[in-house]
Amino acid sequence: MVSDKNSKIWFLGRSYDEYIKMFSLNKEELKNIRILDCAAGASSFTSHLLRKGYDIKAVDILYNKNPEEIKKQCQNDFNTLLDVHSGLDNKVNWKFFKNPENMIEQRIKVYKEFITDYSLYKGIKYIEGHLPSLPFNDNYFDLVLSSHLLFLYQDRLGYDFHRKSIEEMLRISSDEIRIYPIVKLRGEGSKSEFLSRIIKELCNLANFEIVKVDYKFRRGGDEMLKITKT
Repeated sequence: MVSDKNSKIWFLGRSYDEYIKMFSLNKEELKNIRILDCAAGASSFTSHLLRKGYDIKAVDILYNKNPEEIKKQCQNDFNTLLDVHSGLDNKVNWKFFKNPENMIEQRIKVYKEFITDYSLYKGIKYIEGHLPSLPFNDNYFDLVLSSHLLFLYQDRLGYDFHRKSIEEMLRISSDEIRIYPIVKLRGEGSKSEFLSRIIKELCNLANFEIVKVDYKFRRGGDEMLKITKT
């Protein structure tokens, strides 16, 4: 990670309810499968499912840090992002969150829930690892989810990183990968230019489908990429 806010990749988290909508997940279909939240950051999806007895792991490059370091990272990134987002109301959709205050309240709740769970399961359910080389066996997970990394940060993570990362997720998945969003951070809601090229170059490995989802915060961010192994 780098310190420049214009080239930084934020260590933030989304809630269980956001994941359900971002990835069009069916709660019943999540039972009896192995799930990976890839580049999970401070999201609470894993902690929520663990409490319900689901088989899920989360992986992130920063999961080598101790809980106190992670807490400081969450707080610093969250506070810095608030400054960056100030005055951007015209670029976001407040359908999911009622207003900026509600978003702040929920984001704080999410990272606190994550930190509590991380303190309990660091190295067990929260695994240090980074794309494009993950510490898991071939075909280990049935479903791999990746939120707010690929395509969004195309200006900081090049095409080779994107292609190798998706190939790696295909390696560790036996069935399906879902990536959200597919718009770029600095694109006024436009899709990443990497998207069509990846689909074209990897179509022999899997089926690719752009799917509309019932979630949008960032402009244009109401679609995910669904990848099914052939």
